[in-house]
Order: sequence, then structure tokens, then C-alpha cells
Amino acid sequence: MIALRDQPNQFIPEIQKDVKWYMDSLRYVAEKYNTQQNMLGYQSTATFEKPVDEMLRMFTYYLGKQENRDYYYKTKDEDNCDLPSVWINGQKLTSMIDFMIGNAIKMIENIEPSVRATSEALVSKKNEILALGMLKIKYQEIFDIMSQKGVEFTPTGMDEFELPEDLRKFMMYDYKEYSEVVAQRLAEDILHRNKFIEKYKQAFLYLLLGGVCGIENSIKNGRQFKEIILPYNLIWDNSVDDDFNNRAHYCGKIDWLTPGEILAKPEYIQHLTPQEIDEIKTVNTQTMDKMLGEEYITSNKLRWWYNYSGVPKMACVTGYWVGYKELRYEQVKDQYGNEHFAKMRTRTNSKYFVKTIYKGTLIANKYVVDYGEANNIVRRTDDPTDVQLPIQIFLPNMVMGETRSIASRLHKHQDRIDYLNHEITKMTDRAKGKVFILNKHKLGSATAQDVLNDFQRMGIHITDGNMTGEDFNNADYNKVVEVVDMTLDPNVQQIIALKREEERIMEEIVNVPKVAMGQQAGYLGAKTQAGTIAQSNLGTAYLYQGFIQFLEKDLQYSLNQYKISLMDLETDTIGLVDNRGIEYLQLTEEFQFEDFGVYIKIKDFVDEAARERLLAIAQAAMQNQMIDMRDYIRIETAKTYTELLKELEYAMDKKDRERKQEAQRAQMMQAAQMEAQMAMQKELS
Repeated sequence: MIALRDQPNQFIPEIQKDVKWYMDSLRYVAEKYNTQQNMLGYQSTATFEKPVDEMLRMFTYYLGKQENRDYYYKTKDEDNCDLPSVWINGQKLTSMIDFMIGNAIKMIENIEPSVRATSEALVSKKNEILALGMLKIKYQEIFDIMSQKGVEFTPTGMDEFELPEDLRKFMMYDYKEYSEVVAQRLAEDILHRNKFIEKYKQAFLYLLLGGVCGIENSIKNGRQFKEIILPYNLIWDNSVDDDFNNRAHYCGKIDWLTPGEILAKPEYIQHLTPQEIDEIKTVNTQTMDKMLGEEYITSNKLRWWYNYSGVPKMACVTGYWVGYKELRYEQVKDQYGNEHFAKMRTRTNSKYFVKTIYKGTLIANKYVVDYGEANNIVRRTDDPTDVQLPIQIFLPNMVMGETRSIASRLHKHQDRIDYLNHEITKMTDRAKGKVFILNKHKLGSATAQDVLNDFQRMGIHITDGNMTGEDFNNADYNKVVEVVDMTLDPNVQQIIALKREEERIMEEIVNVPKVAMGQQAGYLGAKTQAGTIAQSNLGTAYLYQGFIQFLEKDLQYSLNQYKISLMDLETDTIGLVDNRGIEYLQLTEEFQFEDFGVYIKIKDFVDEAARERLLAIAQAAMQNQMIDMRDYIRIETAKTYTELLKELEYAMDKKDRERKQEAQRAQMMQAAQMEAQMAMQKELS
């Protein structure tokens, strides 16, 4: 077992940060994997389940493969033999998780990013344009006279605004500088290139099951890419309660790779010596313990290598940590006594350091590859001296360094439901209906075998009447046939009621009633159903809202990371993909030196209740010939209120145009008829 290490000294010159320093730093990060923060000061946390152990267990519940840990004794007899009734794993938890994922998908599909530049210079410029626009509205008559003389004044570059409120709304939501337009297109490019619906849905699933989700951002081949990390392969800093891990000092991930997969990565090969490459090539399940060393497992249950069905797999821990880079500057005085900062010419250590991010990958606790200072480091817009880690992490409701997933709050009740189902199954198996017992001493001349053959289909059981060991008493009161009631125990209804209560408790935990899931028994009015769903959504609003805020933070990081990478391009034209196709944008100096804030809003998508109301209105409009069938189909397929409003406006405007054209034709026909009548009167006269 490897003892936990302290982080190596970060305040040393860059020349002293050798391979051993990176290895020790990566080991420090790796040993934070699967650990718990002791917030209460007690000595042992052995009573708590390790985070990764709990995550893996929750994943089995979602798959319906959970082990019967708490009610194992109910499936065995006193001799530890299996009882006849089979234990069946329920999947109520799975259906509730899937329902919550469905809600999240609706939000993810309607994500609409908005980008705002955050520099003081651009904010001041916008305020100046707003002031000039207000001036034009206030003195509109003067500017109209100037316009007649050929002098135009359009501070916003757009049409005129009659009211100050319209101008403020335009400047707040619609006005964009060119750098913001480029950033907006880049944000859309990042989303579409990364298939954001698929990846964000996967991240939300991991969040519900593992209680944490992580997204690694990187630049590859000049493009920004995202990778969703499995919760049980994620390393995060749990020393501070922060749902978004903003104050984390390190983060990381674990990849399990075979020797061939390791040697197929160019970023790994370039840091390995020929001898190390040959060692990795020859690693197999028989020699890996000897070649890689004896310390194959850490105190936090991180296995550095293992035998996977005859194939050796090694842990590749990629770590990022906040460090301090020495600035080779010193404070000096010139010949006039003025103080300046100049580059250091001596080998003495500097007093000035700047925050940075270091990275590296530790393979099997033996080989260090892909190490050094991280590329495309993103700094905080509110504090440029601070840096952001490339793995964005979300831990909802983090308390005392720990978080709990939705699945972990439900699994105990799922176990209880499975137990009650097991009891119902046992009672059902024991139910045989009414069983007949035949007294053979009352059969007369008939043999027991004859009667058995006659009544075999009736389930009659034959006894000699002395099961207690006493001598047979041939009294007249002995009956030929006895009836034993072995029908289903009516107490099974009590167990069913207990099962329903457990299901209700599960629904309360995640605030998802049967009405919202469409599983209610009976009819509810539309208003009652809509109100119930609206109230239930409040209980999980913190989770959905926090996840969208996390996506907003992640997209902001990836946009600024992509912007930094573009500064090294030789060309100032970039191609990108958005929801309209491929387009090319011209980069400007203003864009390169601008920091951008990304804001995500969810489009006003139409829920099912609202869709029913709107379709009823559209149907009435079609019957009154206000819209036609094609317009109705467009309305039915609209997903958002904005899209629906556009379709309605288009349909209504089209009908207005048709009515005007019809009126014009009627007027022209009426005029033609009047002219014809006047001509006839003139001929008659």
C-alpha cells in the first residue's frame, strides 16, 4: 500500500521541475481519487462507503442488476439453501431516472447561447451608443431636419427607435459588436461539433447516478472538443464545499488502456524512452507484477494495473493542478534612481510567481508522459490572476465535501419494494386453493388407487387419519373427505399497500408524482393535472437550474479556450459549423484580446398541456377559414412558443394578404362592371 503524499513544492524555478517532480505531483493527484474529506475531525471514515463504491452500486440499480444486500437472508433457509421463490430486481428507480432525463433532454434541445464581451472598453462603447441613441430620440425633430439636408445620424446602425424602452431592449438583447458575433458563431460551432445533445444528456445521466459529472475541454487539430468523464473515473478536489468546484486546486481522470492503446497515442510516445517503449510492449498478464512493481494498489483502492480476461490493462491517470510559475524578473534601479522591472540575468531565485496550470499523465505509477505547463490556459474574467482547470465539474448540493446522487436517495426504497414483491411472490406460490384430503378407511370396497385415479384432476390428497402416530379410530364421525383452505392469504393486500407507500416516498424524494409520469390510476381534470406537474417541478428545480448553469460555465470556458488557441493561427479566417451550415469568419484584433461571458437560456418550448390548448385554437381557426391545413400542420410541429408565434404570424399575414388581394380583385371587377354599365348607357343615349 502506498502512503498518502504531500504535494511537491510549487515555488521552485522551472528548471528544477523535472520528471520526478511531475511524477510526485501526479501521484499526489492520483491519491485524491476515491477519497472522502473528513470535515468533522473524527479519526476514521470506515463507516462510510467510498464514493466510487457507491457510484458503481448505483449504476447497477439503473441496469436492474443490483445485488440483494439488505434482504439476502429472506432468500435463504436456516441451512443457507436457496428458497424456491425467485428474487426479482425491480426497476422503479430506472423509470424515475429516465423520466428526469427526458425533462433534461427537452431543456438541452432548446439551449440557446448568448455571448457578451466583458471588457470595460466595450461596455463603455455600448453605453456611449445608448446615450447617443437616447439623444436622437429626445431631439428627433432636429435630426429629421438634418436628414432632409442629407445628414444621417444612426448611432446603432439600425432603424429608428421611437421609444426609449425599445432602444434599451435592443441594446440589451440584440445589439452586438463584430467580436461578439464571431464569439456567438464559435459557441454554436462548439455545440454542434461536439454533438451537444448526446453528450449533455450523458452528463446528466451520470449526474443522477453518480452525484457528479465532469467535462474535459481540450484543443485538438485546431478544434475544441469535449469529453464526458465517467463519475467513477473522475478525480476532483473536495476540500471546499462548492457545487461548481470553482476553488479546486487539482482535477483529473483515469483511463484504462492496454499496452497497444498506450503506444498508439503520439502524445505518450514522444515522452517515452526506447527502453520504456520496449518494456510496455512486452507487458503481459504473467509479467506485469514483476515489470511494473509490487505497489499495484493505493490506499484509496486505485489499482494501477489488472488482468482483464487475459489482457493487461494499466491505469493512465491524467492530472491537472494549479501551480506557480517563476517570473524571471527583478526590481532594479536605473542610473537616475528610478525603479523598474527587468529580466533577471543571474541564477538566483525570483520573488515573483504567477498562477498557472501544470498537467501530466502517469501510466501504471511508473511512466510519466505528456507533462508540462498546460496549453491555452483560461483565466477568470473577474480575477485575471486566477486560472480555471480544463475539467469542469458539477457536484449538486455539496455538503461537508460530499454529494449524494438522486439514485443513492432512492435505492433503499427500491430494495424495500423488491423485498415486498418477494413476499407477495412467496404468498402466491403457497396459494393452492381449497385442498381435499381423503380418508382411506372410509372408502369401503374401493381401493385408494381407484379413488386416486378418479379424483387425480381434483387435487385430492389421501391420508390414513393417524398422522399424529395414534391408532386409527373407526368412529362414525370421521369424514371421508376433509377440506383444507390454502387460498391466497388476504393479508397480501396489506403488503401491496406497503409497496405503494414505498413508491410514493420515492416519488416524493424526486418530486415526480404518478400524474407527471402519466401513471395515475383514474381520471384527473386538465387543470388539476397541470397544477400538480407545475408544483412537482419545483422540488427538482435546483438540479435542473444548476445543471444549466454548469453547462453555461463549461461553454464559457470552452469558448475562451478556443479563442486563445486561435491567436496562434497564421490565417485570420476560420471555418466553423453552426446550425445553418459552414461559414467563414474574419478574426480581428479586438476579438483576440476580448474575454467573453456566455449565457444560456432555454427556449420557450411548448409542453404537452399547452400544445393541446394551442391545437384546439388552431383547429377552430382552420374551421373558420382563418388558416389552412398546411398552416395547421406547421403549428402542430412547432416545438417552441417563438417558432409557433412566427408560424401564426406568417399564417395570419398570408390570410390578410389574400383577403386584401381578394378585395382588390372584387373592387376591380366592380369598377369594370360600372365602366361597362356607363358605356352601355352612353351607347343607348
